Amino acid sequence: MPSILRRWVALEGHETVLRQELLRAHEVYTQRLPYVRESLMYREHFLGVEFIGLVVYADDAGLVTTERQRAMARLDEVAAAHAKVSTPPLRAEMIDEFVMVPHAGPYGIAGLLTCQPPFAAEFAERLKRLSAELIQRLRPTRMLVGEVVDASGMFFILGDSNYPVDLDRYFRSSLYRQHVATLGSMLAAPTRWFSLDPVWRYHRGARG
Repeated sequence: MPSILRRWVALEGHETVLRQELLRAHEVYTQRLPYVRESLMYREHFLGVEFIGLVVYADDAGLVTTERQRAMARLDEVAAAHAKVSTPPLRAEMIDEFVMVPHAGPYGIAGLLTCQPPFAAEFAERLKRLSAELIQRLRPTRMLVGEVVDASGMFFILGDSNYPVDLDRYFRSSLYRQHVATLGSMLAAPTRWFSLDPVWRYHRGARG
């Protein structure tokens, strides 16, 4: 199933209106499209000015429809008005997945990581091992690891939970220090951490 990642960083003072416009675009377009299986939006954990959206399509046919082009055009308009940084839609590929229950939990976190491109294959393996450790420690309902195909060296990891996720506690833990030691030398930029925005959460579920 094709996945598309997009990132926005709000202009100063536009954080709230950017969020509102992204939500409105989601309600008008994404949520109503039958070929969209899931969409999620996360807000950056510390300053709250950066957002990432992930949309999972049932198949490649959904990427070339007129409806999707309208949605992309609207998101471009929102970005031009309210964002100082905006990426185009970036194709992503899931490289590891753990699912404990059929329905995603109401809480979640995401990390956006960038490594030096020559180390991408090794970084992917280390990231999958990190995910396995988080699964054992945190007991998430789901954990995904993805690679952004259209941006060499960019990866994301996201986890769902039935309980609120305390990112600040994780950052103070020995587990976090271990993970920094595992990945740190290969990172090309600091990891960006996000919390799931529960207002933008849509999951169509499997179709028989």
